[in-house]
Amino acid sequence: MSKNFWKNKRILITGHTGFKGSWLALLLNQLGANVYGLSNEKKEGIYEIVEKSQFLIKEYFENINNIDNENAEKILGEIEPDIVFHFAAQSLVYKGYLYPKDTINTNILGTYNILDYVDKLTSAKTITVATTDKVYIKPQINNVETDELGGKDFYSASKAGAEFIIQAFLNNKERADLNVTVIRSGNVIGGGDRGEYRLMTDLINSIYSNRDFELRKPESIRPWQFVLDSLWGYLLATEDSYSNNRSEIFNLNSAVNNKYTAKRLVDLYLEYWGSGSPRVEVTKQMFQETDILTINSSKAENELGWVPIYNVEETIKQIVVWEKRFKEDKEPLTSNNQISEYISLRD
Repeated sequence: MSKNFWKNKRILITGHTGFKGSWLALLLNQLGANVYGLSNEKKEGIYEIVEKSQFLIKEYFENINNIDNENAEKILGEIEPDIVFHFAAQSLVYKGYLYPKDTINTNILGTYNILDYVDKLTSAKTITVATTDKVYIKPQINNVETDELGGKDFYSASKAGAEFIIQAFLNNKERADLNVTVIRSGNVIGGGDRGEYRLMTDLINSIYSNRDFELRKPESIRPWQFVLDSLWGYLLATEDSYSNNRSEIFNLNSAVNNKYTAKRLVDLYLEYWGSGSPRVEVTKQMFQETDILTINSSKAENELGWVPIYNVEETIKQIVVWEKRFKEDKEPLTSNNQISEYISLRD
């Protein structure tokens, strides 16, 4: 990747207050981009670093599910983005069970709204959309990008539905020079994730509140992935789309980490955390989820040169360092140091 590519680019991140959106804002800031954010609300965790540090040129708060043309035109007219990262989503499986209609509206209608407004109201050349590794109808196999999509729960189905909308949009968009790249990333972990009922979030909350940690699926295996490894793949795919005028789909899967169970991640975290670790109690899962989930990312490796560089042990160490520092001062130093170190490893 050419790091100079991002210098002075005007970037809009929807969902910039979320976990991945906030880390992306920090990463792009170090690469010299002018970053803007659009979300429906402020959130805890890594976003508190972004907000406090004023890394964003400007941020806007609107619900993209029902944003009207006037507000969309005003916001996009002020930003004039070169590239849009669409991260805004209802990203939790359990909330899909509890709030199916909201999940469908956010993940399908919200995606369409962003595509439509960017197409009509901007000269942006690329929209990069985050979907999920859970869009495949057969999650238990090593899916490639051309395998069949679908979902047995509302979250997965809504994300698969968003991809169908994207394909329809590509067939009907107004501008030939606008491209859409879709990223299906594995289970991303890193410092500052506060998504409810996520493994690391629940563990960190247990530590902070001095209570037992409830582990629901100890033997489940996921394509665990350090947040900066994942976001580097997003950057590579976006630069490729922008520079080569093409729309593509890429799986991002950390194959080196697919052998680790949820229990192993928890054990590593508590080992590195040290004193003050909670007691772990295995409990019954709340909702049905697949036991083993992996995806094949050979396309990203072959076409983009993307490979993850952090194994699970190093990833967990990074999270522990980040969380301990965040608990003390909520300053950007640790985040920026981790990003700088990561960029240097990519040189």
